[in-house]
Amino acid sequence: MVYKHLLTDWRWGEAYFARKLLDYELSSNNGNWQWAAGTGCDAAPYFRIFNPDTQQKKFDPKLEYTREWVSDYKKTSYPGKIVDHEYARKRALDTYKAGIRRKGEGVMR
Repeated sequence: MVYKHLLTDWRWGEAYFARKLLDYELSSNNGNWQWAAGTGCDAAPYFRIFNPDTQQKKFDPKLEYTREWVSDYKKTSYPGKIVDHEYARKRALDTYKAGIRRKGEGVMR
């Protein structure tokens, strides 16, 4: 769920996948997006930011699953990264912390 550290609304991703998924199911799709965004009833805290690189290293270190679905992954024809996750995560955390400080000061935006 890259949207959290790109500072975008989770509903954009949900709407995109609602159109693309062959096995789309409203309640589980919305619930998963809300959980990852930290907006659902069982929300992830603001500092828990999903990183696809970390997830891949942890759960698919041999790239078996990835290559099943993305056959040209890591080949010269595959495009380079468009998101620097380390920078984006830091920016998001700084933004969220600033929002918490403003709220604590009584300033709502």
